[in-house]
Amino acid sequence: MPYYRKLPSGMWQATVRGPDGRRHSETDKLKSVVRTWALAQEARFSQGEVRDPRAGEVRVGDWHARYAAASGVEQITAAKNASLWATHCEPKWAGWRMSAVTRMEAQGWVAELRATRRARHQGRPAEGDEVPFLSAATIADIVHIMSALYRAAMREHPPVVIANPFADLELPRIEPRPVEFYEPDEAVALYAAAGELGARWRTMTELGMQVGLRPGEIYGLHGHRVDWLRGRAEVVDVMTRRGLRQWPKSKKSHRVVPVPPVTLEGMSVLMTGRSRDELVFTAPHGGPVTDEHFRNRVWYPAVAEAGVRRFPPRIMRNTAASWLVQDGVPLYDVQALLGHEDYATTQRYAHLAQDAHGKVIESWTRRLDAVGVAGFEPAASSSRTKRAAKLRYTPPTA
Repeated sequence: MPYYRKLPSGMWQATVRGPDGRRHSETDKLKSVVRTWALAQEARFSQGEVRDPRAGEVRVGDWHARYAAASGVEQITAAKNASLWATHCEPKWAGWRMSAVTRMEAQGWVAELRATRRARHQGRPAEGDEVPFLSAATIADIVHIMSALYRAAMREHPPVVIANPFADLELPRIEPRPVEFYEPDEAVALYAAAGELGARWRTMTELGMQVGLRPGEIYGLHGHRVDWLRGRAEVVDVMTRRGLRQWPKSKKSHRVVPVPPVTLEGMSVLMTGRSRDELVFTAPHGGPVTDEHFRNRVWYPAVAEAGVRRFPPRIMRNTAASWLVQDGVPLYDVQALLGHEDYATTQRYAHLAQDAHGKVIESWTRRLDAVGVAGFEPAASSSRTKRAAKLRYTPPTA
């Protein structure tokens, strides 16, 4: 609350204590003037326009603990962020004061990340010079964690810091990944190898290769979500590392997809004698299938036994989309089947369509058919085309 007093000189003085703990004063002949000034200062302080310079002395590690506790992200995202923080951010920044980090130091940290090798590769702990460096996407995720911390600090009232040193850094470019997929003969070999480990694994692999469900959507598929008469499956439940989540990745991920008859028959065999409310695919000793179990005990052993190229399980989804596009299925239908939220994601497979370059090839054909045997005489007879033809080279006749 402002404090007013009349000085021996006859002037009026208003005093306001700011968030920095210091007293701020204003003097004038009229009391109404200093009162207006004092009320304006109080309003600025309450709205956070004036910050306490000591606020930036909070440590980055302490601020992250407060931020993580207040964050409302999903458990799987929180677990991923916590892992990235503990591995890459905490060792570097936890002991720093929030106000002490500059853009130059943040950019230097990005250079360090670019020279850091991955801790795991192809599903296994990795060591040595053959291990790849952190990908551009991973570096972007790591920097995003620090940037989010500072954005939250800037939104505080009063703000903890007034600048975000991790914003708009020069990050490595995220190059589009090539579309990899298995050829049909590789898939057949993989089906057989998975079948030797158990009939459920062959059926699961077929479902992923043909329908393109995400691994978590396959693990979380329940019997009552399958229309056994019409050969349809409703994608609702997703198995994550934190347990079953009863909502898909995005709005369009909640969908109904067809299931091939052979795969549907294999699924019905797995459900024999069991409740419709149970999971279709379970671990050998019961319970849900986890990504780590399927990846390390089923997928990679089957890949090695089949002698096919080594890809992670998500290759099943890419394979399903690639086969459908190659067979002439419109991209819109593929998007609906795979549950892509953005059509641009499905366009990654556009080059595999049978008529991907049809218009270009037709143009070439028309122009080549119009070319004369002795030279490059145009088919059209317009004056503009004739003038252009005079400038073109015509080889001499024999």
